[in-house]
Amino acid sequence: MNQNHYFYTMNNNRNQVVSLLVITLLCVFLFWSLLGFLTSFLSATILYVLARPFLKYLTIKKNWNKTLSIVLILFISFITILLPFWSLYGLLASKINYAIIHSNDLMIGLKQMDEFIYSKTGFSVLSHDMIVKFQGLASNIIPQILGATADALATIGMMYFILYYLLQNQGDLEKTLIDYLPFETSHSQQFSSELEMAVFSNVLGAPVLAILQGLTAGVIFWFCDLDQPWFWGTIAGFMSFIPLVGTALVWIPAGIYQYANNQHWQGIAILICGTLIITNIDNVFRFTLQKKFANVHPIITVLGVILGMQWFGLPGIVFGPLLISYFVLMLKMYREEYR
Repeated sequence: MNQNHYFYTMNNNRNQVVSLLVITLLCVFLFWSLLGFLTSFLSATILYVLARPFLKYLTIKKNWNKTLSIVLILFISFITILLPFWSLYGLLASKINYAIIHSNDLMIGLKQMDEFIYSKTGFSVLSHDMIVKFQGLASNIIPQILGATADALATIGMMYFILYYLLQNQGDLEKTLIDYLPFETSHSQQFSSELEMAVFSNVLGAPVLAILQGLTAGVIFWFCDLDQPWFWGTIAGFMSFIPLVGTALVWIPAGIYQYANNQHWQGIAILICGTLIITNIDNVFRFTLQKKFANVHPIITVLGVILGMQWFGLPGIVFGPLLISYFVLMLKMYREEYR
């Protein structure tokens, strides 16, 4: 009897190991094969978390038809999220194309700014080799943008396909997450709740901050007679996603450029307003609005943006900090569960 039980246990353990090995190999194969759609899946999951409360409001409180509610949510997400980013994408492409066509004017402006910095500090920021490399880089950007457009359309289409079925089967994602996490139900529910808070903090907090800083920078640039102030304000808002330096990548060169072109008070005003106003919007925002969702540590943001840009390109500005936040939450749950 004991011998039969021993052989049964050995056979059962062997089958379990083989099954886990097959599952792991299939998981790696499927993940590697579908890696191109990872951006679509992450985007759809994030939008699902953001849209879920609104869907509940429409279907439960307002008693709307579920399919009609989902179609409305998809339309609103396109108008409020994708359309502005797509417009910015087109604006950047047109400006880059203009810069390539009028590259001599751009190079003259850069040389003037470099000469002014050299006259004041004795250091040259832009060497001749750097300018040549910049011109070569600019000439290669447009083909890359055109190639990325087709990929972006495919990603957006797949994202909406996944998002529709996530909303149609509302609640299944949360149940699956709770069922498969190796934690107690209470800890799994806590993990799901904290994931939702992290999504709201990163996805809503960062764009709101970008809009605030971009609008403020645009007004300052307009007041200080900078050429195309609203375009550069938009770029400043976009740069706010980059931790630590952020909008300073725009308003510092803008101030120096204005001063170098004999618009002294305008250049000084841009540098002062950038230091006292634009930069402090970030500090005030993080201590007020963003803390209502979740307190994301700056290190997570910095490392997340680096990781996200490396793996996902532009969408990685949002995905990277989220993935690191998820990893930190998993470590936290594991410690509470098993220590």
